[in-house]
Amino acid sequence: MASLIAYLKETGDEDFLKEEISFYGKSSSSATVLEHLKRSLAYSKSHTGAHGLPLLGFADWNDCVNLAGKSESMFNACLYGYALLEMIELCDHLGLEAEARQYREDHAAMAQTVNQCWDGDWYIRYYREDGSPIGSKNNEKGSLFTNAQSWPVMAGFAPAERAARALDSVRERHQTRFGIMLSSPGYDEYDPAIGGVTTYPPGAKENGGIFLHSNPWVMIAETKLGRGDRAFEYYCQINPAKRLEDIELYEVEPYCYAQNILGKEHPQFGLGRNSWLSGTASWMYHAASKYILGIRPALDGLIIDPCIPSEWGEFKVTRKSRGASYQITVKNPNGVNRGVAKMTVDGEEVTVGTIAWKPTGTTCRIEVELG
Repeated sequence: MASLIAYLKETGDEDFLKEEISFYGKSSSSATVLEHLKRSLAYSKSHTGAHGLPLLGFADWNDCVNLAGKSESMFNACLYGYALLEMIELCDHLGLEAEARQYREDHAAMAQTVNQCWDGDWYIRYYREDGSPIGSKNNEKGSLFTNAQSWPVMAGFAPAERAARALDSVRERHQTRFGIMLSSPGYDEYDPAIGGVTTYPPGAKENGGIFLHSNPWVMIAETKLGRGDRAFEYYCQINPAKRLEDIELYEVEPYCYAQNILGKEHPQFGLGRNSWLSGTASWMYHAASKYILGIRPALDGLIIDPCIPSEWGEFKVTRKSRGASYQITVKNPNGVNRGVAKMTVDGEEVTVGTIAWKPTGTTCRIEVELG
């Protein structure tokens, strides 16, 4: 869903939505791409558990947690919410008013469900079929999961106060000089009812390791709160070049991301593992370019909404999209993290907002002042 709409934002190829795609390989049953998107949302909406969260299935992103039966996943709920936001934007763009209205109602309903899973200082990560939680303060092991804090913010579910508290909990418990840990405390014995995560020693891989793939999600969530200093701090601390300072401990090439780094519960804390095997690089580019620098495509134009360190006085970017070139200068005279106070396009002051796409072959010069 999100990747397809990102393609539309970058290319403007809306005819792709009309293409007929089969459902099952060579099956004669088919529908348009747009209909496929609608049905994927309908599936998540209709396949929920006792608490109203989407079902886990065998596993979600954390494929090492495998819960039986109709267990529920906070991560799947947030993927659904994130996809709804993308679909709302698409329907608004296409003039599908009834669909957009329904998806807004669906998003509000799931937001209410997600916020019933608030555990006091963070969101619960899973519910087993019997209703017991995982990722709760009542769990001796695995009481806090990072992804259950970043994604409710990214999905637009977390109210501002809860969003800040959830991300602060991550910082208080999971922040290390090598990156943010995925969960804590680590499981210290095999539990077949939870699955493969309990086969790793505490601090390794998904069992409390610093799983780098999840770090840019925290960065994006921090920019949603306007905390540019913290977002950039997190960006820098997992930059592979940073590991030159401790390469004999890290033992991984300092020019590519590791999949994970052993966490603070592990005796080899700081050792990198599984280099080149990671979705981290693409998500780091996404976090840096679209949310810290704040330059990202929308269906109707280019958004410029930086969330940067307060010490940055100015930066310049050339962004090419849809055949045009956008030469962007952002100035920060008052040392803020976020907030566009003034914008000019080709020398003319414009209302702050989305910049309409320019014709192919043209160059657009944009100046932005934060304040």
